[in-house]
Amino acid sequence: MRHRVAITTMSAPALMVFSFLAFAFLAFSFHDSVRAQSTGTPDSVNAQFIIGELQKEGFIARLDKDSDGEPRLSFKVDGYDWAIYFYACGGGPNETRPCISYQFYSGYTLNKPAPLATINKSNTDKRYARAYNFLQRDGKTSSRVEIDVISEGTGADRSGTFKIYFQKMKEATQDFRKLIGFTD
Repeated sequence: MRHRVAITTMSAPALMVFSFLAFAFLAFSFHDSVRAQSTGTPDSVNAQFIIGELQKEGFIARLDKDSDGEPRLSFKVDGYDWAIYFYACGGGPNETRPCISYQFYSGYTLNKPAPLATINKSNTDKRYARAYNFLQRDGKTSSRVEIDVISEGTGADRSGTFKIYFQKMKEATQDFRKLIGFTD
């Protein structure tokens, strides 16, 4: 016995309502998944772990919170300011909150914005790093480089992953400063 799909027998207004409700359900379901927080699996990451990895490399990081209340580390690499932002963190003390991902960040304030062709060249040449211009509150332009790293749910070696992406970021920032002609 064959059955027809019920949706084919709906009137046009009923089909529109059904479609709207289905879309709304999917939109809200996706929205909740984006706002997911870490559950603290063995491959989640926290500020304490990253501080330890930075110390192994000879860096000293300062821990505070970003504007969303998530952990943030600040430190210098090659004399330039870097930060590591944490995302989708669970509850607990700032240094041990389990997080799904983190982001390497470094920005450089210029007298004039880096030309978009220069930004595009960096984004084309550097597979994992993302470069862009950002207009700051004070009206100055900061040319920035970021690398996002997902940790939780990957099953990857956290320490090895950190070292690889740290090196990628270091190379990307060195090349980017040369590309945009940034000097202290």
